Amino acid sequence: MVKIHFEIMSKYEQKGEPVSVAVPFPKGKADYGDLPLFTVQRGEETYPAQYKVTADWEDGSIKWLLVNFLADLPANRAVDYWLSREEGESRPLTPIVFKEDGHVVIDTGSMKAVLSPAGADHIFSTIETGGYLYNERTVMGPYMTDRAGRQYMIRIGDDGWEILEDGPVRAVLCTEGKHYDESGESWFDYKLFVYAYRNKDWLKFDYQFINCEEDREHREHYDLELNAEAAGFKYSRDYAYEDVKGIEVRIDPGCGGGQEFNHTLFTSSFHYTAEKKAGSQRLYHLVSADTIIQTANEMFPEVLFSIYALDWQDQTRGLTAGVYQAYQNFPKAIESSREGIVLKLMPPEYGEMLKVPQGAARTSRFHLSFHGKDMTEDQIVDRELLFQRPVIPVLDPQVYMDSGVFGSLVSNQYHHSTERFLFRYVDSRAKGLGMMNFGDGPEWEYMKQGRSEGLDVWINNEYDMPHNFMLMLARTGDSRYYDYLKASTEHWYDVDFCHYSQNPHKYGLLYTHSVDHVTGQPVPSHQWVEGFLDYYHLTGNNQAYEAAMTIGNRLIQLLKLPLYQTTGTVEPREIGWAMRTFLALYQETHEERWLDACQPIVEVYIEWANAYGSWTSPYPDNHLARVPFMINVGVVGLTGYYRLRPDQRIKETVLSVINEMMDECYVERAGTFYGKQSPAVRYLNLNGMVLQSLAIAYELTGNRKYIDAGMGMFQWISVENLPPVYDFSKIKRDEFTVIYNCPVGPKRCAQSLIPFLHFYKYVMELGILEPGF
Repeated sequence: MVKIHFEIMSKYEQKGEPVSVAVPFPKGKADYGDLPLFTVQRGEETYPAQYKVTADWEDGSIKWLLVNFLADLPANRAVDYWLSREEGESRPLTPIVFKEDGHVVIDTGSMKAVLSPAGADHIFSTIETGGYLYNERTVMGPYMTDRAGRQYMIRIGDDGWEILEDGPVRAVLCTEGKHYDESGESWFDYKLFVYAYRNKDWLKFDYQFINCEEDREHREHYDLELNAEAAGFKYSRDYAYEDVKGIEVRIDPGCGGGQEFNHTLFTSSFHYTAEKKAGSQRLYHLVSADTIIQTANEMFPEVLFSIYALDWQDQTRGLTAGVYQAYQNFPKAIESSREGIVLKLMPPEYGEMLKVPQGAARTSRFHLSFHGKDMTEDQIVDRELLFQRPVIPVLDPQVYMDSGVFGSLVSNQYHHSTERFLFRYVDSRAKGLGMMNFGDGPEWEYMKQGRSEGLDVWINNEYDMPHNFMLMLARTGDSRYYDYLKASTEHWYDVDFCHYSQNPHKYGLLYTHSVDHVTGQPVPSHQWVEGFLDYYHLTGNNQAYEAAMTIGNRLIQLLKLPLYQTTGTVEPREIGWAMRTFLALYQETHEERWLDACQPIVEVYIEWANAYGSWTSPYPDNHLARVPFMINVGVVGLTGYYRLRPDQRIKETVLSVINEMMDECYVERAGTFYGKQSPAVRYLNLNGMVLQSLAIAYELTGNRKYIDAGMGMFQWISVENLPPVYDFSKIKRDEFTVIYNCPVGPKRCAQSLIPFLHFYKYVMELGILEPGF
């Protein structure tokens, strides 16, 4: 049995609340034959659930199981549920989505919606709920408006609707295509997802626009070969983009019908505000950069900032429409008048146009909630808050430990002051708000060095920040790390992942840290997939899985370039991160081709160490410097490969490189390591990646000297140089960018957290730190 814990979420009781949780299993403990036997229980009662296996172990047993179920949550009280395997007859429920007379139909029990066929310019043919029938004009759009004022509306894709999930608890459907104007001209690709839930009379939508437009002005950029110079830090803003003036969804609530009606605009911070007017009067609210600057809010923006919704209600029925995380993804506006509700995902009246680079995308979320005339304001606000921050159950860290999915990085041995440091380490980082920025943060170090002419350099979730958040969720059971992971991965997939490019070396890869997110080059040292896979396991969203696979496949092609085929021509981290990506994909799929892709890298590393005594970096060009953090990338990659395909040469190479690094880079007087060895750059810094190399050397040899050598760095990071407390001060950069001005950028935590955790395990096991204070 696995305990599923719900913390207090609302002062109101929630009946049949849709929730999901990803459960990891130890190898060999659960298989596909067990799926009909799984139940979700609380006391003697069993709750409706559906199950999706998102990953297997190499023996075919279940590794990750996504469980969606309907939970009854008591008011103002925590509660536990249990995932069990029970012998006996299964109790199947009817899927809530099916095909009928050639149409895709959602029937939740409270609402029946018929989706429109391929080629239609509206999402639904009909929606029936509460005794009322809504027509195809109920939800129109999304519409995009270009700089010339031309309007383009989505059409249901040529393949109609793909049913991604068709279980008894939730249905997920997707269509994709392009936007078209009245003359048939197209602009921007899109994907639209619809989510429906059993017994619920509400729908959620994910709308992603994607700039796949051809660039005719920069043709010279697309024939460039990626070489050592081009792989460096390039921050030119001379790139292809499209100006978007507006994006709108228009909703006809169907209320009124000749009767008088009222409409209410809801916003909130800690307490909600409700602006209520008669239907003859217009309601309007705009969220701008200035709104963010002028709003006092001490909540973590990844978790919650505000509700943002409009409600129509007459004497018989009502409808609420809202935008998800509007403040975090400003500019946004909502408008209500006698003509209906308009959700302005990019307000055409904003004054500035949104600059969308070629290959970039962004997802906006909105929802519709149909209800009866007796629903009170407090009940509407409660539902809107649950839309903004859904109920997130968590598992005990012991579940992750028992499953082994994260190895030694999740442990039940801990030291209180070190744990206090870790919470602060992860929370205290600069972060951005704004439509193209939320989920990412600026890195002051790069900006201060003069790399970007004073412009903000976005970290693009370097060092796999989402995976760091997943580990914090697993080791603490704190659900806000789920929110952190969700925001960062979604930004990653939308903005930092290149969806389209005329340059063959860019498509399907992540950009390095850069101005405007997209001006860096996609190089092997900045491709990460574990956070995408974590997100897939937690949500079941196939886009994240597909992104991870695309990155892996494109990386295989990228590594065929000559500069990655020889020793000493690039920094050692380049091929090391590629190897770590391939190893993660092997662990996910067990396809031998990912290990085969590692083999040439293994040979380069061995030859490199034999030729130079270490894996070196040119700092400056005539100096073969040892750089501990870059060396560590190779150590982790090679060791991971060694554990799957043992080769004594690998073990000898890894230990030789670590020992040489200790000889050349350890500062005896300070008890720590150089950041880089060359006298020109021999500053001590807080990059703790060396700790993971020392932990690995200890694992391979059992020699405590490696742990002792790392204690100075461990102490320096966690005790002597604490990160600042969380900073709520904000800076407005422009009409699309607000920055939470924490003096530390995201990089400091992202690069060192996993190495720190790896080393921390042995600090505790060896009794260097005692559990407790």
